[in-house]
Amino acid sequence: MRNFVFLSVLLSFLFACEANEKVENEFVDEKSVSPTHVATFEVEGMMCKKGCGSAIRKSLYETGGVSEVEVTFNEGNPTNEIKVLFDIKKTSTEKMIFVIGDLAESRYSARLKKVTESTIAPMKVNNDSKPNKHKVQDIPTREVSSKSFSFPNLTKLLNGLIN
Repeated sequence: MRNFVFLSVLLSFLFACEANEKVENEFVDEKSVSPTHVATFEVEGMMCKKGCGSAIRKSLYETGGVSEVEVTFNEGNPTNEIKVLFDIKKTSTEKMIFVIGDLAESRYSARLKKVTESTIAPMKVNNDSKPNKHKVQDIPTREVSSKSFSFPNLTKLLNGLIN
């Protein structure tokens, strides 16, 4: 009787721990932004670099035309500097000022200091059909599959525990 109770409790734990969560693959269609300009803003109202800076950074990325945001935070200064690399065809400095000002119940205010053309050139993709001389070749590969993994025999394990 004792073995039967132990076995039933053990089996109930095994079946209760089964995970049937459906995992959905999320694909984010990220289009690369080639920065054409660099904007420098003075921002008032920032309390910290991590919290405030990341909130501003995230909102600027969501505009769709921003490729990089660099936050310079000095705790003693009432204003801090933010550099934004962006594509002028996809977003504008006015939109970025509005986005920054609309954050956190209008806690932040931004003022444009300067806009310059970006010196970062878009990356060129080599579409030549010539083989790459620098490619590492003839490296042995090892195929890994789920066939090489097997579960232990539960009856042998349970039999060893019960006896």
